[in-house]
Amino acid sequence: MLASFVQAQEADAGLAEPPPAQAPVPAVAPVAAPAPAAPAPVAAAPAPAPAVASPAPRPSARDRRLGSFGFGFLGTTSVLRSRPITLQDPFTGRPTTTEQRSTVPVLGVRWWTPWQRLGLELGVGVMVSTSSAEQVVANGLDLTPGPESFEWVVHASAPLVLGSTEHVIFFVAPEFRAARSTITTGGGMATPDFAWTIDFSAKAGVEIFFSFIGLDNLSIEAGVRLGLTHEYRSSTLSTPLQPERFNTSSTTRFATSLVANPWDLFTSTLAARYYF
Repeated sequence: MLASFVQAQEADAGLAEPPPAQAPVPAVAPVAAPAPAAPAPVAAAPAPAPAVASPAPRPSARDRRLGSFGFGFLGTTSVLRSRPITLQDPFTGRPTTTEQRSTVPVLGVRWWTPWQRLGLELGVGVMVSTSSAEQVVANGLDLTPGPESFEWVVHASAPLVLGSTEHVIFFVAPEFRAARSTITTGGGMATPDFAWTIDFSAKAGVEIFFSFIGLDNLSIEAGVRLGLTHEYRSSTLSTPLQPERFNTSSTTRFATSLVANPWDLFTSTLAARYYF
């Protein structure tokens, strides 16, 4: 208690030691504000789909046929026969003469040359006919040979292409056809009668290929002709105990399609080919 009293007296007298100073509170560093969040990355736009290349246009029918050969049917030709038919007029009783013609089919080849617009075509046609007559005689049948006829045709053409699509060729062509008909009677003993048919014409046509159904090498052709036809005939007239007499005649005509019968308009200008 004495010590407490002494301390109290010292405090009152100001002799007591001051209390220890408190240590300063350390400054607290300001807390930095949180950085704003980075924006979310924008998704990149999808890459455009690659463009699908359109198929290259197919070459035209003419380009596909460069240097190729087409074999087939080139139409028909009306050939004047060397002997007319003589009939008796039922009203006047006088003999009348009617021309005879044969329709000869022509087969050949067309070549589309390496030159872009030019083609060449050659063809031939042949027709042969024979006849005979049977007559009853005392000891049986008598077989008598009748007239024998032979017709041939040669054809040449040079088609010129005007235009072409994938399936069609448009063309014009100068054409030449020569035909001869010969008739022999009496077992070949008499002088044969003969006739010539000469055609010079221009043809405009189209050749259609069946490539639209997968038959690229097959074609059909149609067209119309305009030209000049010359016909010449020589025939003989035999009389017992008399020398043979020769009769000649000729005809020239200018016409379209160069046909003698209406139905020949289609067969004479229609053709079909297969190319190799």
